[in-house]
Amino acid sequence: MSDCLCPGRSTYAGLIVAALMTLTITSLSAQEKPAPGGGATPPAAKPAPAAPAAPSFKISGLIFGDYYYFAGSNATSFDGQHGFWFRRIYLTYDQTLGSKFSTRFRLEANSNGKMTAPATSIAPFVKDASLKWVYSGQHQVTVGIQPTTTFDFVEAVWGLRHVEKTPVDLYRIDSARDFGVSVAGPITADNTLQYTAQFGNDSSINSEIDRYKSFRAALRYVTNPGLVAEGVFACQSRALAATRTIAQVFVGYQGPQGRAGVQYVHNSRQPASNTTNATVNVSVVSAFGMWFARPNKLTVFGRVDHSSANPDVNGIDYLPLYQKAPFTLGIAGVEYSIIPSVRVSPNVEFVRYGTPAAGAAAPKNDTVMRLTFYWSW
Repeated sequence: MSDCLCPGRSTYAGLIVAALMTLTITSLSAQEKPAPGGGATPPAAKPAPAAPAAPSFKISGLIFGDYYYFAGSNATSFDGQHGFWFRRIYLTYDQTLGSKFSTRFRLEANSNGKMTAPATSIAPFVKDASLKWVYSGQHQVTVGIQPTTTFDFVEAVWGLRHVEKTPVDLYRIDSARDFGVSVAGPITADNTLQYTAQFGNDSSINSEIDRYKSFRAALRYVTNPGLVAEGVFACQSRALAATRTIAQVFVGYQGPQGRAGVQYVHNSRQPASNTTNATVNVSVVSAFGMWFARPNKLTVFGRVDHSSANPDVNGIDYLPLYQKAPFTLGIAGVEYSIIPSVRVSPNVEFVRYGTPAAGAAAPKNDTVMRLTFYWSW
């Protein structure tokens, strides 16, 4: 039975990454030139005093969460609920290991986002554990648990992860992390055209228990201020030939007065070969915009997503959605920075459902009002 990534076996994807690494890694050697005329080399000028060495490590972190009120929810366990929760706590250690190597170790913790008993305490787990080698110019190899290529760039342009995830992450189309190896770097000298290729376990932050793997690749164009664009393709192998593919296009603009972006995602999920189920196709269109009403102080933002029915969205933490109907999600709010590292963001998130699948009940629409808080160090 085939366990292919598209179109070949999963091992081919690993060979592709290995080939990229082999083709791009170059040996750089400096050659000492003889003095003019073949004479003795003149004495070197006395070097200037060395600048103080930069710290070789950094400890950083962030915390964000909300006071929430679910004015309406398709999930009865959320309907009418209100309270506080932490949606993310990070503690990060970064260490430089010489001029070309660095490592990152990050712990994450968060409140239970399922609204189910019994109540549980907040427990940390490993979110990142990676080694980066910058082997030539800005070309680099990263190995370990690391962000996935699928939406890492889009999330950076969106810039409001503490308000909400980007669509691929929020609607559980791909994981935020994977254990694997990636190669990345500029294609052009001015770094406006960039590439990334990534091969991994497709097990998120969890231990690997099977032979099925994932391959992701991205090509992006970046200017700041100015236009940004990215194309992404991912293929995830599954048992019984239940392969999944993701194709994504993102175009945006970032400038001193604000940012905006439009994204299209298509996710195809093949059925297991021992079933007669049909292929599931999930399509998402998303658009966002934000205006820096007072730069570095007050931001006004909004976003609208439209998705076809998605069988995984009822498992979303903090905002479970109805999985048997298409839906439109809207987000609107403002963010006020007390200081750059301390922010509050009153916002509202609402979901309106379309016609459900045949035989499925019509869901209640979702409305959640939140006072989001964020701080970092």
